[in-house]
Amino acid sequence: MCSVRAFPAITEDEFSAACKALERRSADHLSDTDWLGVRWTGEELLIRQRRKISLCSGDNGVAGDQRKDAIETEAEKEVIEDMIEDEVEDASIKDTRASRCSEDDCLIVEFSIILSPTYCVPALWFSCQSVPHRQPITLDRIYEQLVPQPSSASLRSVGVLGGISMAHHPVSDLPSFFLHPCNTQDALSVLKPDKTLAPEDYLILWLGLIGSAVGLHIPSKLLSA
Repeated sequence: MCSVRAFPAITEDEFSAACKALERRSADHLSDTDWLGVRWTGEELLIRQRRKISLCSGDNGVAGDQRKDAIETEAEKEVIEDMIEDEVEDASIKDTRASRCSEDDCLIVEFSIILSPTYCVPALWFSCQSVPHRQPITLDRIYEQLVPQPSSASLRSVGVLGGISMAHHPVSDLPSFFLHPCNTQDALSVLKPDKTLAPEDYLILWLGLIGSAVGLHIPSKLLSA
């Protein structure tokens, strides 16, 4: 099996291999999870997620499951160095579980992972709509309903405009939100494991670091598949 040769950077071939591997791993293992689909198109890895939100007053739009994910973010930081070899044991920390929600309190989030040619790391793009009205979501609601509370302040303070911005997606050309990838290599360098990483392990590590900023966690069923 090939390994990532220039960690924390990843090449186009390594990125493609990682996305194909995660797509294969996801086949027939998404039931009872909040992931609705995983598909590699040859340019981007598409992950469709059903996200439960809270419509109760005083919750700031963050669901019970979402608050749990926010609390778990700190635990993830403590175990991230071991997440490749101990991923199954740590799965209970990061398990998002299935979001069994009615059509009145859900968001459908369309994640797109592409390779940034400038920074040579994956970049996370996403868009979402409320169900059943299919209305687009504002940036303020993104921070309220997708970003775990402990991460919100630090993510908003990145640069001048914050860590989440909107632009035209490089593949679809549709307006989408994205997480700035400029500091990803530095963040991954801190988590560099002692052993070499297979491309899929690199992608899992990256998702644990970057995906968790907007509540995108790999379901434990996939880690044990």
